[in-house]
Amino acid sequence: MAEDTLAAIMTRRLVTADADSDALTAIQRMVRADIGAVLVRRGKRVVGIITERDLLRMAAKGKSIVGKPVSAVMPRRKLITAKPEDPPLRALELMARHKVRRIPVARGGNVVGIVTERDVVKWLLRKPEVILDLLSPEYPAVSRDALVALLKEMQVRARV
Repeated sequence: MAEDTLAAIMTRRLVTADADSDALTAIQRMVRADIGAVLVRRGKRVVGIITERDLLRMAAKGKSIVGKPVSAVMPRRKLITAKPEDPPLRALELMARHKVRRIPVARGGNVVGIVTERDVVKWLLRKPEVILDLLSPEYPAVSRDALVALLKEMQVRARV
């Protein structure tokens, strides 16, 4: 496996919740796994993703999730995926374009992993030449948040 692919940096241990299960189940799985999102499935097929931000947005609107199925609280957006052989910058471009922080990685229609902004930042920390390329004005696809996170991580590592 090439180190400059999503297959090399993605998380393979997927945390899922059934679309018909109680939304509280999804929250409990996030807390137990110390993660910010769960993949939503119908049978063996992943049909969406629900994040902590999605749940906070609902709460901020005064909507309750109590007793509701995951499918009722999950956003109605198309599931954006990448391929295992894609380079990490492809995931970063997708994240910036679709304003998300996690991208499921799929092969043949099956989700085989998930990659987060943090995963890409860790990869970038090993690739200073790529960081320099990203800082150029010709590369508009990288979100400001991702670059700020990268620079903060670099500052922390410099102090250690």
